[in-house]
Amino acid sequence: MIGNDASKWSQEDTIRILIASDIHLGYLENDPVRGEDSFIAFEEVLSHAVQFDVDLILLGGDLFDHAKPSPSCLFKCTQIIRKYCFGDKPIAIELLSDQFENFARVVNYEDPNLNISYPILSIHGNHDDPVGQGSISSLDILSITGLVNYFGKWSDYTHVRVSPVLMQKGETKLAMYGLSHLKDQRLSHLFEEKKVEMERPDESDNWFNILTLHQNRADRGPSNYIRECVLPSFLDLVIWGHEHDSQVTEMKGSKRDGFQVIQPGSTVATSLAAGEALPKHCVLLQIYKTDFILTPVALKTVRPFIFKTLVLSEENLGEEEVNKNEKVQEFLKLKVNEAIEEANQLLNGDSAQPKLPLIRLSVFYERDGQDFNRVRFGQNFNGMVANPNDILIMKREKKIRDRKENNLSMEEADIAGVAADAVDVESLLHSYFEQLPVDKQLSVLSVRALADAIRDFTLKNDDEVFRRVFEAHKSRCVQALMESNAETEAEADERMRICKEELDAADGDKLIELLDTAGKQSQSTPVSKTTAASKRVVVLSSDDEEPLMEVVQAPVRGRGRGSRGPRGGRARGRGRAKEPEPSPEPVERRTPRRSAAQKSATWLQSLTQGRRRRASSEIDDSD
Repeated sequence: MIGNDASKWSQEDTIRILIASDIHLGYLENDPVRGEDSFIAFEEVLSHAVQFDVDLILLGGDLFDHAKPSPSCLFKCTQIIRKYCFGDKPIAIELLSDQFENFARVVNYEDPNLNISYPILSIHGNHDDPVGQGSISSLDILSITGLVNYFGKWSDYTHVRVSPVLMQKGETKLAMYGLSHLKDQRLSHLFEEKKVEMERPDESDNWFNILTLHQNRADRGPSNYIRECVLPSFLDLVIWGHEHDSQVTEMKGSKRDGFQVIQPGSTVATSLAAGEALPKHCVLLQIYKTDFILTPVALKTVRPFIFKTLVLSEENLGEEEVNKNEKVQEFLKLKVNEAIEEANQLLNGDSAQPKLPLIRLSVFYERDGQDFNRVRFGQNFNGMVANPNDILIMKREKKIRDRKENNLSMEEADIAGVAADAVDVESLLHSYFEQLPVDKQLSVLSVRALADAIRDFTLKNDDEVFRRVFEAHKSRCVQALMESNAETEAEADERMRICKEELDAADGDKLIELLDTAGKQSQSTPVSKTTAASKRVVVLSSDDEEPLMEVVQAPVRGRGRGSRGPRGGRARGRGRAKEPEPSPEPVERRTPRRSAAQKSATWLQSLTQGRRRRASSEIDDSD
């Protein structure tokens, strides 16, 4: 048996694949210092494909950082792909499955109008998923132009059936499954309900089965990640995108070992977190029949990044309070300079590697006197680091949960600490609102719906998402109040509380359904005869204690140029006129006092207004 000794493998039967994920082209593309980082790393990945003379390149999602990449970003991406992937080298791997089922069009290296040397196969991630009319992804654009072979696109979100891309090279047969990004809660429920099916080829043949997906792998709460145990056992290798920390080691295996998981990680640091400071890699995968070898390939053009955690109470800074602020700053300046020296050791001499390093110090402080303006502090390192404005993140040593138990006010909450611990904007919002006192909690808006809206706005550039969400919430609240016949402010508040609990308890699909239903019902609600016949104008006096209610009766108007008679004809002033119907008695409505109405501030006002103004140092040091 040859086993995992690659030197004894027949090259005609060996499939070589270069794997990368989370390229994030266009990240900070307008930044004069870091704008080219993502493109430099992507070019190195494709250069390794040429160096190892692979049969194909496999990307695990998030090729772009935005769902709607800029023209400049698309231009640079096209330029790099054409430079490394186009050419006359013959393709040795044969496609066996239905191309129109896998890619919705002919695979690019079999297109007679294109010359492809290194074909790229890619799924989409959460940053480049389909948006807008026709659910078009940026990968659809690359696919129709013949630059990328886009597979694993979803069409049915209630029952998922994945057809593999079947390939063969000599005696090695490869079944490649693609599972593009879907919201983790929804996909988790689909797995639990056995509604994710993966079609298997003829089991009599020895197929090597690979699954590429782009989901949360780390536990981020119930149903907010995908557990490895729910994946089919017939898989041999799982390539996990979305997680940015690179977790790859040299690995050898075969079908009888059960499936292995590799996490390539991102090729560019998109956040100043500890996981992003780990070395960046792409991966060379070699498959011979049912055996495989994984070899990590370190990227040499990545900007150096040093992340350190400091606890001031553990440092010998002295106990006196005099000039405590200056002493802390001098200590941290020393630590930043040490980190810069350490980052310089990571420079490998590659001419394309950015020279200015990323430095992040996570500092835990004990007393207010140890805090200061972080942006002003960073100006000391202009021209020395790539991120002078956010070198530091300051957090109190005391745990957030302790402050929550003490019921501190929103102004006293350490929002910077919450932001540092959050893995994404959804987690940040949930953590922020959970730590607020009861009287500061949202009473109408659903936090989940708000988080989803912010995610779609930031990742998909959906400018209308906030208007849709707020209008849907308003329609649902109005509908709930009309159905409940609430007459007092307490009854209305209780009805709003129940309405919000229904939205917060609903899963992703149910939440969308509830909001969509409310919006449609508000548009189709018929106007009652009483409302059509008369309009009531409520006028409030300036006296908050005794509101004045004035009812003004509006005249009844017919349609067209004149009112119609009993038989539908027009009244021409002849004959006996119809007795006018008595006006309905005005219905008394209990109008809330102005002081109560003023309490219903919007959620944005609750975030931006406080009982006291923060100092400029507190405003500038948000992360």
